[in-house]
Amino acid sequence: MELIGASFGPVVRDLSPASVLPLRDPIGAPAVVEADADNTLSILARQLSDAANHDAGMRQEDPGNNLSNPLDAISDERYFADKAQHDAEVPDTHVLELLERAKQATAFANGLASNPFKGLAIDQLTLIARDESGTFTVNERRAAWQEVRLNEQRVSASSGSAIGRELMISRLFLGYEPAVAEGTLTSSNMAQSSYDFLTRDDRSLLSDMYAYAQEQGADLAYVDMLAYDLGNYRHHDNGRQLLSGNNGYNQEGRRVTFNFKEHDVAAASRILYGSAIDSTRLEQGFLRHVLNPDFGALSNMGSIAFLEQMVLKFSSAGATQALLGREFATYTPISINDNMVVTVAKEVTLTFDEPVLINTDGIWTITEKGKAAGYTMDPATGKPRRAAAPSVDDRQPHSVVDEAVADPLKTRSLVDTLAGTPDQSTPRWRWPGYLLKLMKNPKP
Repeated sequence: MELIGASFGPVVRDLSPASVLPLRDPIGAPAVVEADADNTLSILARQLSDAANHDAGMRQEDPGNNLSNPLDAISDERYFADKAQHDAEVPDTHVLELLERAKQATAFANGLASNPFKGLAIDQLTLIARDESGTFTVNERRAAWQEVRLNEQRVSASSGSAIGRELMISRLFLGYEPAVAEGTLTSSNMAQSSYDFLTRDDRSLLSDMYAYAQEQGADLAYVDMLAYDLGNYRHHDNGRQLLSGNNGYNQEGRRVTFNFKEHDVAAASRILYGSAIDSTRLEQGFLRHVLNPDFGALSNMGSIAFLEQMVLKFSSAGATQALLGREFATYTPISINDNMVVTVAKEVTLTFDEPVLINTDGIWTITEKGKAAGYTMDPATGKPRRAAAPSVDDRQPHSVVDEAVADPLKTRSLVDTLAGTPDQSTPRWRWPGYLLKLMKNPKP
């Protein structure tokens, strides 16, 4: 037995002829030699030693690395041009373990087996990948090179994940990450940050998005906006407490609907009907909610194009995705009014009763119907008041919205009226854009 020192550490070299030399059967034909486990390690150690000597000699001949890179033949298009030849290559040996390892490397190159060099140290893998002496087959060299790349990616991903997490905590939580908030939107947590409701999986994914966006030179504000939409979705019971924004009417009784602009409609369609949605880490329920014009058009402050890139990147197709384009280098805020298409129906489909009071720029007017209902103007305050008891008709039940509009002197807010109870723990419902459709049409 002989000890050999190489860059990968001391190894044992077994020089017994039976382990490496071909035997012959009685008629003189070479026989395949099967080495035991210890001898197999010794064979690899001998090959690595030869590869190290070959590499050292090549570096002495070309100290400036002016000659061709030995990795080019196994990492660029030349490998695939001669792949049939590489797959047919068999080592010039009768040692069974070497034949089996070469066979496994070819199977690995075709996606049919695991990497035969999995678990080897980086310096050992590098020696195999760079060796052009014929000690290893081309497919063995490529398998070693791929294992090197995989290790590099693991290190990069680990580093990127830590950086991304720091960015996520800094930008969303101002440096301190809180626990995941429980429950849904109520009066007691209405003012709480929606980011607090992001789940652990959400935060992990957003961390990876921040790392990826920074690596690609994209403006991190794109990730901020996506995080806000996702947090808002979680805060409102995964969107179940958000009411459709496409059920409103203007003051003439014409239906008003909102939709994405044409380029966003196309991007939303690619997301919803593409294959990536089946494997993306972004929750399908969130995607279907935020890309539904009923809910997303009135709150579309981010970028559906950027969302599409994230859906693709963090799916099974992410490895083949092109780099982020320069269009994401700078985030430019867009007004909601400039980022949606508003359609007003031609037909009048909703009629309104005459109001009792009208407020124009803070000035109150009592209509004839209001006067008949007993409203008078208080000369001291300039505000109307009901001087007489309500008539029988006024005591009849009214819809919640009609009552809120008909009697603007009520002290309860519209949100409280819609909720129907002042209980602080009662879930609340909201329209997208924070009741934008009612705020735009206060006058019936």
